[in-house]
Amino acid sequence: MSATVSSLPGLAVLRACGAQAADLLHAQLTQGLRDLPAEAARPAALCSPQGRMLADFTIWRDGADGFALALDASLAEAMLKRLRMFILRLQCRLDDASAERPCWGLLLRGDAASPVALPLQPWALCRDRGLCVVRLPDAPGVQRALLVAEDDDGRATAARLQQTLPAADDWALQAVRCGVAQLSASTSAQFVPQMVNFELIGGIDFKKGCYPGQEVVARTEYRGSVKRRLHRITAHDPLQPGDALFHDSDPGQPCGMVVNAAPAADGWEALAEIKTALLAHAGALHLGRADGPVLQLATLPYPVPD
Repeated sequence: MSATVSSLPGLAVLRACGAQAADLLHAQLTQGLRDLPAEAARPAALCSPQGRMLADFTIWRDGADGFALALDASLAEAMLKRLRMFILRLQCRLDDASAERPCWGLLLRGDAASPVALPLQPWALCRDRGLCVVRLPDAPGVQRALLVAEDDDGRATAARLQQTLPAADDWALQAVRCGVAQLSASTSAQFVPQMVNFELIGGIDFKKGCYPGQEVVARTEYRGSVKRRLHRITAHDPLQPGDALFHDSDPGQPCGMVVNAAPAADGWEALAEIKTALLAHAGALHLGRADGPVLQLATLPYPVPD
């Protein structure tokens, strides 16, 4: 049983602050944020007018009138620019706070004791010695938390943790195994949120009102037209975000795409968006081309509707 901590340079943090920061984010993202409790975080997405996810975020309150938004670093500049377009006359400022809010990933296996205060439930947060500790959804047998330094004390606390705990080489793998998709530059604007199970992890508030792409997202939900879903797959060959997938029953066109992937002890694992109907047909799933390496389906830690 062990605890590990690793720096996450591939994660960026944007910060929105000001009297109307909540109004800006509430109007643009899939998540309702005006009543977000101080002790909670939420998954959220920014969509195009066509309902395609441009980026996904983990969001929490940062200060009295601020919000922090963690996302893949490859998307930070583009999302900062896009969200700034909608500030207009709002009393709000949006900046890249990655340098002031460095991030680490904490993994706890089995009954390992946490070296920091740890919320009991996913998407809850607490603060401990200058660190914002966001509990993320668990992978099987592994608790996951995002640690974000909010001041010099937090950076010092994180430095001490790195000196006393081993670094993890499987943070990305456990992110795959928990079944929460993470978009990057190579997969931005490819999926309606339900295609990557975003509503199953609480990333969509269907009662919050309008936001870009809301009509498409709502129609997909209420008309039962989710024909593609996120699944976990395994392979002996390397997998990369954006890789196309093919199925024997319809070899002439791609049936899905890798969303995020990581090396494992005996190969690779990934989360992939796949056309659901094909999985009921005989035949294999292939990587890259119709006769490419064979892929295997694996389980997710939550049920996926048919």
